[in-house]
Amino acid sequence: MLLAFCCCYDVVAQEKSKTQVSVSTDLIDWANFGTVNLEAGVSVHQHFSVHAGAKYNPWNFRTGKSNLHLYNHQQTAYLGVRYWPWYVYSGWWASAQAQYSKFEKTGVWRHALDTGSALGLGISLGYTLMLNEKLNLEFGAGFWAGNRYKHVLYCCPDCMDVRESNPMMFVTLNDISLAVMYVF
Repeated sequence: MLLAFCCCYDVVAQEKSKTQVSVSTDLIDWANFGTVNLEAGVSVHQHFSVHAGAKYNPWNFRTGKSNLHLYNHQQTAYLGVRYWPWYVYSGWWASAQAQYSKFEKTGVWRHALDTGSALGLGISLGYTLMLNEKLNLEFGAGFWAGNRYKHVLYCCPDCMDVRESNPMMFVTLNDISLAVMYVF
């Protein structure tokens, strides 16, 4: 029995140790005003993978009666590494990343216009559920901290009255993700 387990474990370990490439997209980002997003990953070890990703959103929306402008314009790029306690692309993971974002956003609850650029470091935790040999479903959440520079907060998108204009340090929720991943 022990010999059978060891042989099975060795076959799985050999299969998982070869370099794998993944491509994923986050469904929650797509629901966030249609933010186009893509992430690519490469396994570099049984427990580590390197990931690079980008997000882009140029869309504008207007509400009917109050004529509010709603948008989450952004150009974001990041590069990071993930640690997988079991094997790459399966189970729990923790990641660290460097991220740059140029943004211009309004909101439903706060109708102010927030613009600027940000550069910082982030950490995330998540779980990757293997649906089959090639397809995964990924859940994750993380924070990032850094410096917002060229930062201006306007009272509203129409009036453009400056409420605040200064570089500032920040810590914020980076994203909550529900991603579909394909592993090559």
